[in-house]
Amino acid sequence: MKLNFVKVNPVENMTVFISNEVDRNSHIEISKKLMDYSNIYAEQVGFIEKPAYTYDDSCKVRLQMMGGEFCGNATRSLGAYLVHNNHESVKKADDKYYVNIETSGLNQVLTCEVEKVNDNTYMSKVEMPLIIRKPREIILKDKYKLIRTDFSGITHFIVNSADVEDKDLLFDIVKTYIEAEEYEAFGIMFYDFEKEYLEPLVYVKATDSLFWERSCASGTSAFGAALTYIKQENLVIDVKQPGGILKIETCFSEGDLKKIVLNGEVEIVAQGTVYV
Repeated sequence: MKLNFVKVNPVENMTVFISNEVDRNSHIEISKKLMDYSNIYAEQVGFIEKPAYTYDDSCKVRLQMMGGEFCGNATRSLGAYLVHNNHESVKKADDKYYVNIETSGLNQVLTCEVEKVNDNTYMSKVEMPLIIRKPREIILKDKYKLIRTDFSGITHFIVNSADVEDKDLLFDIVKTYIEAEEYEAFGIMFYDFEKEYLEPLVYVKATDSLFWERSCASGTSAFGAALTYIKQENLVIDVKQPGGILKIETCFSEGDLKKIVLNGEVEIVAQGTVYV
């Protein structure tokens, strides 16, 4: 099969988009091949589709992730690519571009705000979906203290990395814990509070894929949400990760989280034809 692809770099969370219409029953098989070292090699794959719902011309694109999950970095990246490609859905105001994208895992529209840095690099900002319930502390195996933060489409567990000796073991424990539930993806966000450094580990159930991601948008948002509730105040923080920095802004009012905004760089790395 011959497909058209775009490879993007959102703070090194390497992502491939496929622009052809592809039967969703084939998404998992195709994604596994594309992510393999012998092919394009990436951490995740998204498929560019027409929206599943009808809008008043305000949204003309849907991002369907490989496992039906939600991904903030992929959404930001698709916004940057649509601007790069002068897509018809892009609106311009002053030096900023705005594009609406319907996303899997949420089945709602998110708006990306994009600024051009150079010919193939953009800053792309998106107002992330809010968590579906307040963060809560859980203790697994009477030893591991984690903060569970749930989005529609993905659940994240935040843990102090200094408290974890065996990260692989903790992954197995968390996976066993969540298996009793319906879920599409989960992440463990290992945060070093001394170095202020986040290491994201993300598992997607449909593809049975596990990656130490170079950056994670929804995980960064989960961390920002949890910290907002702990501090009970608005936050503006740069979250350092292996691939670089993602900036998170939160708005806290009347005891609740009202807004999460994520911003970071996106580089258009390559585009062309791939064989799977």
